[in-house]
Amino acid sequence: MKKYFNYLAALLFFGAIICTNGCNKDEDETPVDPGESSTELLVKKFDAAPTIDGTVDDMWKTAQRLVGTAVVPDLGPRMTYLNSDGAGVEENLGLFEPYSGEEENFTLRSGYFGDKIYFLLEWDDDKDSKDRQSWYFDKTDKLWKQEHKYANNANDKFYEDKFAILFPIGDVTGFSTSTCYATCHTASTITTAKDKHTRHYLTKSTEKVDMWHWKRVRGTYADQVDDQQMVYDDASKGSGANGRKGDEGDAGYSSNSQTLNNGTADVSVPKYIIPNKTDYYWISQDDIDNGTAKMVTAVDANGVLTYEGGGTIDPNTESGYEQGSGNKRFPSVTTKAFTLSRADISIKAVHTGSGWVCEFTRKLNTGYSDDVVFDITKELPFGMAIFNNAAIAHAIKPNLLMKFEQ
Repeated sequence: MKKYFNYLAALLFFGAIICTNGCNKDEDETPVDPGESSTELLVKKFDAAPTIDGTVDDMWKTAQRLVGTAVVPDLGPRMTYLNSDGAGVEENLGLFEPYSGEEENFTLRSGYFGDKIYFLLEWDDDKDSKDRQSWYFDKTDKLWKQEHKYANNANDKFYEDKFAILFPIGDVTGFSTSTCYATCHTASTITTAKDKHTRHYLTKSTEKVDMWHWKRVRGTYADQVDDQQMVYDDASKGSGANGRKGDEGDAGYSSNSQTLNNGTADVSVPKYIIPNKTDYYWISQDDIDNGTAKMVTAVDANGVLTYEGGGTIDPNTESGYEQGSGNKRFPSVTTKAFTLSRADISIKAVHTGSGWVCEFTRKLNTGYSDDVVFDITKELPFGMAIFNNAAIAHAIKPNLLMKFEQ
């Protein structure tokens, strides 16, 4: 019996030693902070795939942070009118006014697992911007109009939050040193009314750039990033040169606009509405298919709309359609899923109240010629931009470099 107790005591003693050395394993193996960079994105080799849900999982703590501030540049004058109510008159503003000089603080992380690459992009933004060119009623002119696409002042911003990332597909002239600026060209003259004097295009027909363009309103329906590209165009077109286009497949959005005659003139009105709905900023294909959204079939000289089923809306007597504030203003777009190569990138974007958390993913190699191939053995230059409630005025962060952990 004595031998038995001595044996048991020995087991407990050595067990205590083992526990002392091993029970604090989690503390001893706290992941080392991977650090941060202002110019390089080190793509972590993950042991598993993160869940794309807009929540920052612990595994992201193992990925190095690319931290920076994107800035909206001060560009030259618009040289033309961009909003319809300024027809024929040059707007005395810079192309990116009134956003020029705005800064966006961001953090970008990335990892790869299996045949996919994953990204986590976060940036500060206290407003979820989705009031994109809403339709309102002008009681003085008796016309339906849209909020400006291009803001004329700080209180004239009616657009959506967005981000864009550019990757070269193969060798692109100047991209390794200038990244997104290598695709940006300025024309000295405006050749056609409402052309912008600054456009994106490439100067060689053999070159191509992959552009990932997330849009808060137009990409929400199926949680997708609009997969686009920049290609060659002839610089001799001046302001008409434009090499930006979508990848093969259907766009996930269409303009919610049509032209009807009000009895005296052809006027623009929304194509679809959801009667009595408030604070809505897009109409989905589901809304149209199931009859929730109604097509506008007529408008009279006083702006009274008639929609399918015989219902009417009189904005002269009903409130909610006021410019800038009416909670019944109609959306500017209808939305559906992107398809084919334009639908390669899945995303979950969450606005936290103080900023955006965007998790997105794509295959390393989609097999499409209009998509960049992420070769984990090579470095890849890229540039990115953040649009804070803006159509074209974007805060730019160029000259970034992607590297892959082996």
